[in-house]
Amino acid sequence: MRRKRTLYTALGVLVATAVSLSGISTVHAGEPGRVPVARLTDTLADRLIRKGTDTGPTDPSTQVTVQVFLTGDAAGLAAYARAVSDPANPRYRHFLTPAQTRARFGPAQQRIDAVTAWLRGTGLSIDQISHRGVVVRGTVAQASTAFGTRIRNYTFFGTPFRAAVDPVTVPAAVGRDVLAVTGLTVLRGKPKPASPAGALRTESAPHKAVRSAGAPVNPCPDHYGDTPATELPPAYARPVQWAPCGYTPKQIRDAYGITGTGLTGKGVTIGIIGSSYEANALADTDRISAEHGEPTFAPGQFTVHVAPDVTPEPTGGEFTMDIQAAHAMAPEANIAYVVGSSSTWGDPVLDAIARVVDERLADVVSGSIITGYTPGSAPDAIAAYERLFQEAAVEGITFNFASGDSGGGIVDGMRTVEYPASSPWVTAVGGTSLGIGAGNRRLWEIVWATDYTDLSADGTGWDTEPPGYQGKATGGGTSTVFGQPSYQQGVVPPAFAGTPPMRTIPDVSALAEYYLGLRIGITQYDAGRNIVYIKSNGGGTSLASPLFAGVEALLVQKHGPLGFANPAFYTRAHTFHRISDNLAGTPNTIAFAVNYFDGVRLATPGQYANHNLDFVPGYNTSTGLGSPARTLIDSFPPRR
Repeated sequence: MRRKRTLYTALGVLVATAVSLSGISTVHAGEPGRVPVARLTDTLADRLIRKGTDTGPTDPSTQVTVQVFLTGDAAGLAAYARAVSDPANPRYRHFLTPAQTRARFGPAQQRIDAVTAWLRGTGLSIDQISHRGVVVRGTVAQASTAFGTRIRNYTFFGTPFRAAVDPVTVPAAVGRDVLAVTGLTVLRGKPKPASPAGALRTESAPHKAVRSAGAPVNPCPDHYGDTPATELPPAYARPVQWAPCGYTPKQIRDAYGITGTGLTGKGVTIGIIGSSYEANALADTDRISAEHGEPTFAPGQFTVHVAPDVTPEPTGGEFTMDIQAAHAMAPEANIAYVVGSSSTWGDPVLDAIARVVDERLADVVSGSIITGYTPGSAPDAIAAYERLFQEAAVEGITFNFASGDSGGGIVDGMRTVEYPASSPWVTAVGGTSLGIGAGNRRLWEIVWATDYTDLSADGTGWDTEPPGYQGKATGGGTSTVFGQPSYQQGVVPPAFAGTPPMRTIPDVSALAEYYLGLRIGITQYDAGRNIVYIKSNGGGTSLASPLFAGVEALLVQKHGPLGFANPAFYTRAHTFHRISDNLAGTPNTIAFAVNYFDGVRLATPGQYANHNLDFVPGYNTSTGLGSPARTLIDSFPPRR
């Protein structure tokens, strides 16, 4: 299954104005007696109005659901989140409970009542009230009056949207209480607002490929370097190696130096954020674990938290892989699989994150999810996301997000990055290619940015001169929205941060190469639409993120809750595995062979220049600080 890019992601836009760490910037003046809701510039609505086709005003009787998020003590929350995340601060890792967080930084009841009273007075019906916000329903006519904006219909590349034409405003009496307003600008339909950041590589399995007679078959060696592909033409003036058909959990743990710690994640909970509910995830994970000789889940070790209106899916995919990756690195850690719904906050990913934070369902969280290029599909919701990540920091919850699989993405001729990975309050996890040799030794690790070429029809050469054509790559680059957080100062080279300095990603990296990925087992449909269990390779940064979250679970087991870990990571950059280079055409160029459908493919990893990525020794926008190492676990800063 390849990573799907939704139209929402394709419509992601760039802004040139930096915003605060709360993710918002006030850019419009309101009419008398009203104030604008703070928001990002150049939003999806702005883009639709400028470049879409106006198909007329939205029918005033159209029913809409609008989410009004509440501010509370935003400044106090941000300040405390910074304090408990800073190893040099006396409050470092002095976390609060969710109840304490709400009491200290949530909106006072009288402010909730004031916003509710105003909304009720507009004629909108109140659907839900909580410390997080007020959800209302009504007609377009009522919403237009309540929020001071015209609402019109547009099409953009043939897709219908509804958009708020004018700046969204609220009465001055409640202006300080409203953090964000969502639901006015939406795709007219029922899209998934987020897509997985990675993919599964099913066609790399020898038993899945359909080959022409006589085509060489990958013998699937146990380790990289076990089996030279002497029957294939050389590349870079030397023999290539057959690649292992996926690694086992123990191989990856050994290569990253984890096995020797004696840590298993016991007593720690890893949260997996899903945009769908893959109902066979537990059974599939137990089955592949047993096949690897790994422990299956004990009773109560795996829990599911799924919104009531989410329909189970009979097949597995991205999120089953996430669960298996986290379990591989921390086999005794608890797993909380959390799937939200769009029925409450209009965004299932936001809903799932809110549940994790409000109920403190996990110590460490992995999200193999992208909601679009920043500000992406839901720019008005970013302020709500950012508040949740700050609350998580205050409560000692560590959030990780995959950096994406499209290299240094280009939109409107400019490089950009994916959200939520680009948030300065989460750990963005990029990808590497990892060679694990005999004895499960880490032989080499380079940027996951792989180019391919295929075996010629006569088997005597390669279709194009290696490295060939561009494949997939880790996401990375510089944000156009978020300014440089203090923890990156002095570590991220100015050439990457830009002027003014901005947030760069990834922060860290882990294994993501499809053809050298974790061997997983999933329930899927076969060609005849029968549900069958297959073994395949997991890959992409949606493999890297849960692998790294598993390492963090070991950190939590040894040192206690981490909270927002980036400040500590950046003060200990030397504790990560630094990633090496792989210039094509040099005497030691790494290249390996795999089977691909009915032929043989040559893969040359580390071709970052072909993916709009940058690489230098030390921190770079290809692999961040590097990949996990034993030294990272041993030397994490203690609670003050």
